[in-house]
Amino acid sequence: MLCYPPPTKINNTHSHNPGDVPIVRSIYIAYAFWNEVLKKFPKTQRHLLGARCSEYLLEILELTLAAAQTSETKEKLVNLRQASIKLDTLKLLVRLCKNCKCISNSSYLQMESQLQEVGRMLGGWTRSVS
Repeated sequence: MLCYPPPTKINNTHSHNPGDVPIVRSIYIAYAFWNEVLKKFPKTQRHLLGARCSEYLLEILELTLAAAQTSETKEKLVNLRQASIKLDTLKLLVRLCKNCKCISNSSYLQMESQLQEVGRMLGGWTRSVS
């Protein structure tokens, strides 16, 4: 099982570690799992389909971090909506990976479960901001 590094303690300057945001932790775990799955990808698809999924995961991570670090509601919503669109695309790409036999059914189910969790968190956060 892949583990996320333990959260760091918040110091007295009222700043926080972005890794303490639950959705960021979930995306981090998804990326770490995907990185292991990618090692078993067929070489013909590793640098195309596999790399594209990795890019989307990193972009979702960046967008959620940006949303967590801004106090402006409009900017936060823009970042969350962009992350949601990228997450929907990523889910489709991961399904394509399964259908093209690049990943096993068990890896697909685990990745899909992690992405569903991220989607629920993202949806809840978006609703609470708007």
